[in-house]
Formats: sequence, structure tokens, C-alpha cells
Amino acid sequence: MARVSKDDNFYFLFCALLVLFFGCALAQQFYPQGQEVILTLIVVTLAFSIAGINQGRALYRSWYGMLLITASVSGMFSFWDNYNFSVITLSALLVFLVSHIISAFNQVVTNKGITTNHIVGSICIYLLMGMAWATMYLLILELFPNAFVGLEAKPWLSNLFSALYFSFITLTTVGYGDISPAVPVAQFFVFMESIIGSFYIAIMVASLVSMRLAQVDK
Repeated sequence: MARVSKDDNFYFLFCALLVLFFGCALAQQFYPQGQEVILTLIVVTLAFSIAGINQGRALYRSWYGMLLITASVSGMFSFWDNYNFSVITLSALLVFLVSHIISAFNQVVTNKGITTNHIVGSICIYLLMGMAWATMYLLILELFPNAFVGLEAKPWLSNLFSALYFSFITLTTVGYGDISPAVPVAQFFVFMESIIGSFYIAIMVASLVSMRLAQVDK
């Protein structure tokens, strides 16, 4: 893994997200009742992504750590019948992901040069956006059980991969239609995701090309 002394190493985050997505797919395919396995996978991979944050940014590392601990503890309590901290868990995960997106976006956009690390960072932002919206959809499903057609109201860990699938299908504006929003709140976030996803690709590609051209001209 390449060592980056000045900026965050996005390779850690990229690998963690790929492991998380593929792990959720495998769990859904072969062990759909293994909610504990999925939660452990989320915690481990997101904790691994924190390792890529520059050592000098202690505040960011502490903030992410606190959010991850909150999500982990509340998630574990949710396995007991008398406790349901799903809203707290999903809210902590959502704040964690949004914080990661803002941090990565600031670094990629404000950088004057362009490296492979920053290209990977732009991909990570896109993946984080899809995961953040998936978390938002799961949170909406907790509050409105009939919010989506094709997503049943059941423990959010059991719906995680389906929510990820729907989120990335929406982000890329493919829209197969097997899952669709049924209430206005869900519909709002769905069309906002498709709009932002389309604009992000156009803006980020244009920004990377312009930074590359400026770097070549020097």
C-alpha cells in the first residue's frame, strides 16, 4: 500500500469499501440471517478506512472513531429483543459517511496537482455517496415501514445489501424498477440522489481534467 505523508491515503478507504460491498453480497447470498456477521464487517472495514487518515489529523480520527463506536454499541444492543437502537445506529453511520465525503471532497478538489491517490479519492467519494444514501433509505424505512416497494420492513442489516443495490442503481440513473419509493419523503431523496450523482460525474471529471492540464502546462 502506497504511503502518503501529506494527504490521506485513499487506498485504505477504497479497499475497505470494496470489501464491505462484496462481503455484504456474499452474506446476503449464502448467509442472509447472519446479521452479526454483516455488522462486524461494517465495523471492521470502516475502522480500517480510518487507518488511511493522515496521522496528523487527530481530530478527524477521533471524530470518526467516536461515531463508529456509537454505531457499533447501538448496533449490538439491537440484537436483544427489548432494545431497538436502529435509528441511532443508522444516524451515526450516516454522519460518519457524510463526514468522510466532506473530508475527501475537500482534499480532492482543493489540491492543485493530481495523483493516482486523488483519482482513487474521487472514486471513493462516489462510493461513499452511494453508501450514504443507502443508509438514508434504511433510516427512512425504519421511520416509514411502507416507504419502498420491494423493500420489506425488517431489521436494517437484513436490508443493507438491497438498499446498497437500489442506491447505486439510482446514483447511476439506471433505475431497473424492482425497488421504488412509495412515499414523498423517500421519493425526494431518490430524485436528489439521481440528480447529484449525474452532476458529480460531470463536475469531477471536468475538475480532474483541468487539474491535469494545468499540471502538464507547468
